Amino acid sequence: MRTQVMALAAAAAACLAIPAWRLGRLLMRVEVAGDSMSPGLLPGDFLLLRRGAPARDAAYGHVVITDDPRPEGAGRVLLKRIVGLPGEALRVGGGVQVNGRRLIEPYAHGDDPVSQHRGVHRLDDDTYFLLGDHRAASTDSRDFGPVPRDRITGTVLLRYWPPERIGRVLPPPRRFLGPAEPQEGGLHGGHAHAAPVGDPGSS
Repeated sequence: MRTQVMALAAAAAACLAIPAWRLGRLLMRVEVAGDSMSPGLLPGDFLLLRRGAPARDAAYGHVVITDDPRPEGAGRVLLKRIVGLPGEALRVGGGVQVNGRRLIEPYAHGDDPVSQHRGVHRLDDDTYFLLGDHRAASTDSRDFGPVPRDRITGTVLLRYWPPERIGRVLPPPRRFLGPAEPQEGGLHGGHAHAAPVGDPGSS
């Protein structure tokens, strides 16, 4: 473990030693400011990110950043996890169902407020559903809808500070619980539409 931490610290230091102009083209650094991704990411954590979205065939579970699309969020960036992938139908509230199957989310906690329960009939091509790990304290696709791939500006690679929390930030394997469940209420409406569950006509 100590060897791994030292190797990661050395890698982070090497990245930070890259000339600023080149670092800016390849990588970016951000500080975690809120607790919507706790306990995996905490306020005061410093992260190294690769610019752009993750690979299309391995996007699930990656923590990414996107600009807050809400008018009141102008100039703010958000750290969220990719949960829904292009072409999938989702039901979010009291857990997440993907194409009628319950997604196992060991990283998630907190009860979703009923006002944030959402259903999506089908995500458009190159469009993702992003959620915070702390479901009761996150502004995410439940509030502003699915996010196009070209609006994902960075993918988290590792945490390089504080020293006791240095480590890679890896996506979890995608696993489901049991057979597919019936897709009812809230899974109607536009393809990339995040409608409140039970109210498919709302935006």
